[in-house]
Amino acid sequence: MRAWNLADPQIEFVFGRVDDSLRAELQTFWAKNTDDFRAEMNAIADFNGKISTPLAKLQGPLRRQPGAIARSEGGEIVGVLFVLLREVSDELMLGTHAYFQRMYIVPPARNFKLVNQLFKAFLNDFEKAAEHRDHRAKALMSVNNNPRLHTAYVRRSFARLGFRMLGSNKFGAEVWARKLQTRFVF
Repeated sequence: MRAWNLADPQIEFVFGRVDDSLRAELQTFWAKNTDDFRAEMNAIADFNGKISTPLAKLQGPLRRQPGAIARSEGGEIVGVLFVLLREVSDELMLGTHAYFQRMYIVPPARNFKLVNQLFKAFLNDFEKAAEHRDHRAKALMSVNNNPRLHTAYVRRSFARLGFRMLGSNKFGAEVWARKLQTRFVF
């Protein structure tokens, strides 16, 4: 495995700003990493973003798009945070739609600092990007699959970022929601 120099990773918010050049880079990234990403998702019994009822209706995402990327000092994409727009159950009282956040960082680049920087940079700019978001989405959902992150410290961090824990899904993943300000633009 190749190790990247991530002393100073570059984080870019890209939601609603993907041009042809970045689209090609993302396609290359996913061509190299899709199998590993799917294997990880399958290992936690949450393959391909399917969330158990009643959290999300079982059809696939209405839209999937990158939210933020992390680059090595050499400029290569080493991580992508993306969002899936889905219909959600009325039982959640979060409206009819929500964005679900997912993140994939290549294994040699994974560390808490990078995950934290990517997530916080995305949240900061995603909140400001109401005009680029689907106005039906009233919440940002985060499904924390990694059992090593089910700690009091991580839970306090999520709460400080404005998330509210809804509980766990049938796979033991913690489900968090953060209300979004919406704006309907013609």
